[in-house]
Amino acid sequence: MDADTRDTSRPPGGGAAGSPPCPTTGPPVTPGMARTGARLAAEDQHPPFISASGESIRHAGPDARKPTLSELGHRMMALVGEYKEYASYYLGTKLDGIKVSLRNVGVYAALGVVGLIALSAVVTTAVVLLLVGSAWGLGVLFRGDYGPRIWLGALLVGLVVLGAIVAGVIFGMKMLTNTFRKSMVNKYEQRKRWQRGQFGRNVDDAAAAAPAARP
Repeated sequence: MDADTRDTSRPPGGGAAGSPPCPTTGPPVTPGMARTGARLAAEDQHPPFISASGESIRHAGPDARKPTLSELGHRMMALVGEYKEYASYYLGTKLDGIKVSLRNVGVYAALGVVGLIALSAVVTTAVVLLLVGSAWGLGVLFRGDYGPRIWLGALLVGLVVLGAIVAGVIFGMKMLTNTFRKSMVNKYEQRKRWQRGQFGRNVDDAAAAAPAARP
């Protein structure tokens, strides 16, 4: 047939007339390429883990192998060592926190003791100066023919201070004794009221009724 009389109504590739040309599909897919793609997809879904020896052990897949008992044992021992280190780290932080707290308590206690000593020294010095000044003032006030009688002022100040201390101790002891006595009496009075509300009588009523019940 002549080249001028060939049918040009069909597009190249055997398609129907007027239909769009077939897109290019690229090189053909071989069975080996399909198996490789399936293996890569399985690895994406099941990522490998690293054994204790550093070997990458794949999870179950089309071409994967199962880890041996030795590899699993090494992995378990590595995990035990890892979590043991974590536990030791946690306990270490707690112990160090306790040590820091105790050290701070010790420092504050030492500062408190030093401050108390300093305050006591200041108060003691002030009291001594007050008493010495009072004694000298009284000695000058009771001046005699031979000058100020310092001994008399010191004696009077000492007697007054000692008398005030004794009187304060006696008064304080009486107040404490009365407070303790009142507290004890109130305690047993409340208990007697509870007995009366619970049993209809208290221990005093029961003791008073005991002789009357005897023949």
